[in-house]
Amino acid sequence: MNIGEVKRMLRKADPSLTVYFGFASCVPTTVGSWRGIYAEPAIGWAPSGRNGDGVAPTVAALLEELERATDGRRYSGWKGGKYAYRDSDTLHVDNPGDCTNTEISRVELQDWRVILHTTYEE
Repeated sequence: MNIGEVKRMLRKADPSLTVYFGFASCVPTTVGSWRGIYAEPAIGWAPSGRNGDGVAPTVAALLEELERATDGRRYSGWKGGKYAYRDSDTLHVDNPGDCTNTEISRVELQDWRVILHTTYEE
């Protein structure tokens, strides 16, 4: 999914709900340059629960992060360069320095939380 599609789905959810990834109780963190293609964005992840220190963001907080990512600010690439992201850019799921080819495949709106499902894309 691209950033715009993720934002559109999140806007349908209650802003106070928390957001999780569909893998291992992990939560989204911040947007940065993707190691796979420096000009493309990636959102990081952190483990939550008893063995992690990640705190699930609310829908409102994640929407703010995604809006900042597309407001024209420039992000530094891994080997130089500055890049601005648009709603049409694919949103990868990777922490800084990683390149796992993971992308958001769908956003599931539940009554008590939102799940970002991922898939491996070559």
